[in-house]
Amino acid sequence: MAEESINIDSILAAVPHLSRGPGGVVAVVKDGALLGHRAWGYADLDRRIPMTTETQFPICSISKQMVCLAMESLLRDPTPMMAERNCDAAKQFEDELQKLLPNLKCGGEDGVKVADLYNMQSGIRDYWAL
Repeated sequence: MAEESINIDSILAAVPHLSRGPGGVVAVVKDGALLGHRAWGYADLDRRIPMTTETQFPICSISKQMVCLAMESLLRDPTPMMAERNCDAAKQFEDELQKLLPNLKCGGEDGVKVADLYNMQSGIRDYWAL
């Protein structure tokens, strides 16, 4: 475990040198446990506000890729709790979404479907337009 920790620390230390932006945050999570994280650069370059691991910022369209990656990961390797239910991971995810967002309707159907999230058609209004 100590060797794994040293390796993760050295990888995280190298990430800022590979990034071409004003700042960023990266984390390594395994089996739900945070193994390491690192922030670098600025959250606001003009005002020189440093990026931290707690910085919140709009991720906009990249959320589609994140959802796709997370769903594909769950479909290939369901969590132990999902596997115990012996039910399709996508269906379980949709059921949870419907519990969290009960009033959201997509495409004339009740509830958000995984495909709606893949296509950024969840029906959740664009917050930039508000």
